[in-house]
Amino acid sequence: MSDIITSISYDESLHLVLVKLTGTASSTDVIRNYDVITRYAHARQCQKLLIDVTELRHRYAAVEVIDVILAIKDKLAGFHVARVVGFDGYLHDLLLQNAKRFSLNAENFECFKKAKNWLEKAA
Repeated sequence: MSDIITSISYDESLHLVLVKLTGTASSTDVIRNYDVITRYAHARQCQKLLIDVTELRHRYAAVEVIDVILAIKDKLAGFHVARVVGFDGYLHDLLLQNAKRFSLNAENFECFKKAKNWLEKAA
């Protein structure tokens, strides 16, 4: 059973998908949630994702990060992904570092406003 809560909405005025993830996530939870998020975005023909993971804790080892990226990289191709991570969590940084390695258009931010501004400027 998953200990992760996912809240997804679409902001038509900004043409972006807003996601809030809370709880504790296994690597499988992360992969499953990115599948749900990208399907939701595709249904709205939206390529911008603002994902708040400030209240998400990882329940997997750093070595599993590469497996997560390999599982989600194709799902995230073509998306602009702004992740609000706050200050905590080296796994968030490790995930972003590996995402960049696979040429995903993703950035981590410490606050919602900066993440939103980055997405507004994204093509």
